[in-house]
Amino acid sequence: MARRMNDGTPTYIEGNTVRRQQSVPNRRQTAPERQPVLPDKTREEIIRDRERRLSAKRNLNRALSINPGYVLFLTAATAVCFCACILFVHLQSNITTHMSAITSLETQISDLKSDNEAAENRLESEMTLAEVKQRAAELGLVYPSSEQIQYYSVENSDYMNQYSDVE
Repeated sequence: MARRMNDGTPTYIEGNTVRRQQSVPNRRQTAPERQPVLPDKTREEIIRDRERRLSAKRNLNRALSINPGYVLFLTAATAVCFCACILFVHLQSNITTHMSAITSLETQISDLKSDNEAAENRLESEMTLAEVKQRAAELGLVYPSSEQIQYYSVENSDYMNQYSDVE
C-alpha cells in the first residue's frame, strides 16, 4: 500500500517493490594485482620481436590491399556469372515455351485421331456393301472385264516397289 504525504516526506511502499536505501553502492578500493616479474629480454630478442611484428603488419597490409588487376578480375568473373545466369534463365524459358507448344500439338493430334476414328465409324455404319454396289450401278460403274485385270507374281520378297504407272 502506498501512502504519500503532501509535505514532502518519503513514500511508504509495502511488498516486493521496496526501494533501496542507497542509490549508489559502496565500492571497495582493491589493490591492483601484481604482474609476475619476467626476466629481462636481451636486445636481440627485442629486435627479433619487433621485426616479427613489423613483418606481420606488412603481410596484413599486403593481404588487405586490393590492386586494380584484382578488381578487374573480380569484375570480369562477376560479368561472366551474370551472363551465364541470364543465358540459363533464357534457355529455361525457351524449353518451357517449347514444352507447352509440344503439349498443345499432342492434344491436337489426339483430338484429330479421335475425330478421324469417329468419322470412319460413322461411315462404316452408314453404308453397307450392298448400298455401295447399288450407288456404283447408279453412277454407271461396272465390274472390270477379264482383259482389264493383270496379275503380278512375287517370288523373293513379300512386297513390290512400283517405279512407273501400270498400263
